[in-house]
Amino acid sequence: MGVVHTPGANYGWRARIGLLQPGIVSDTNPYEFYMMAPEGVQMVQTSLGIASLSEANYARAIAGLEAPVQRLLPRKPDVLIQTGIPPLVHSGWGVEKELRQRVAKLTSIPYVTDAAGSIAAMKAVGIGRVVVVSAFVDPLPGLITTYLGHAGIEAVAHANAREGSDLEAGQLSLETVYDTAKGVHEAHPEADGIWITQASMPSVGVIADLERDCGVPVISTAQALMWAGLRLVGIEDRIMGFGRLFDVREFAR
Repeated sequence: MGVVHTPGANYGWRARIGLLQPGIVSDTNPYEFYMMAPEGVQMVQTSLGIASLSEANYARAIAGLEAPVQRLLPRKPDVLIQTGIPPLVHSGWGVEKELRQRVAKLTSIPYVTDAAGSIAAMKAVGIGRVVVVSAFVDPLPGLITTYLGHAGIEAVAHANAREGSDLEAGQLSLETVYDTAKGVHEAHPEADGIWITQASMPSVGVIADLERDCGVPVISTAQALMWAGLRLVGIEDRIMGFGRLFDVREFAR
């Protein structure tokens, strides 16, 4: 039996997920969102206004978080999810607690960042030692390692999927992401999980293949945020094809 729609209901009749993305332009984020989204779940998206990757722009985005949040609130989102690892790890451990407190002054709806969502996801599937895949360059891999360490997760290695390529992260092929993740895990079999960070990089299409071929749970930023967003609004659907994370029915920070 198909989904019964209420006449006049909008596309987000089950939940409207507000997405705060760092960049001005988006390609992968909305596509992967709707690959995973259950029927009746809609994205409402805005930007943090980071036009280029620099520490000054990261700091400006963190300092001005209230403005994009206030842009989203009139659209009645049920939860706020925020992508953008660089601004968080540059700010250092503890910034997410500060951001939650600031957002709580504007709204009572739940708010979660990609770092918090990914860390919660890794813990939910039992990852304690992880290999990290991204398109980030120094100093970000080191900052990510330190950030995870504060959460009690050891980053045993980092692999750059854009090594030797001048493509933007969103233009990388799924094959490249798969090969990078599989290769770094084979080189570090002591890792009990894989984290594909950087939500602008394609990831969710290879999660199931990587879990099958590497034998460990795989978390991606996009997948973790979808999981966290759904669970925070009480949607417990088991989304098939995007990893064992969706077997976990409860989000816990």
